[in-house]
Amino acid sequence: MAFDIATNTGVAFGLAGKTPRATSIVLGKRGATQAARFAKAIQMTRHLVRKYEPDHVFFEAAIGGAHANAFLIGLAACVTGTVADEGVLVQEARIQSVRKHFLGKHLTARDFPSLSAKDSRLEIKQRVIARCNQIGWQPRSDDEADAMAIWDYGCATLRVAQSVPLGGLFNG
Repeated sequence: MAFDIATNTGVAFGLAGKTPRATSIVLGKRGATQAARFAKAIQMTRHLVRKYEPDHVFFEAAIGGAHANAFLIGLAACVTGTVADEGVLVQEARIQSVRKHFLGKHLTARDFPSLSAKDSRLEIKQRVIARCNQIGWQPRSDDEADAMAIWDYGCATLRVAQSVPLGGLFNG
């Protein structure tokens, strides 16, 4: 199982080597308190872990190092603490490693010098969605696509399975 943790959290799950299923879950409507969103993150995580019984959970590390958003760090703490409380192994996935694995390169805003930072982020998300579609996965949002990329990275990290390798040989 994999989580792309944010206010709209993407979740991917399934058997390694098969097509993952994905969903996105809103952790509270606009104006909801942080405490309410943290509670929703705990409830969501407990429900998903009990329902799907994963062997391992990967989650995207909060970006920004010492300057990371305290709210996202709090959400990650809620998710990872709940996973651990359910007795499931949990592991952080750095976005650089996920993108390099899934896209063949860790794309950043520097790769799109003609675009604004916001447009660069959107372009990178579109690349993740395109990669998912290329291998036959059908994410309905960038949150789901990011979770699928993390899921695939997790499967490869555990050496259980991975998606179709990058490169022209498997592009159809």
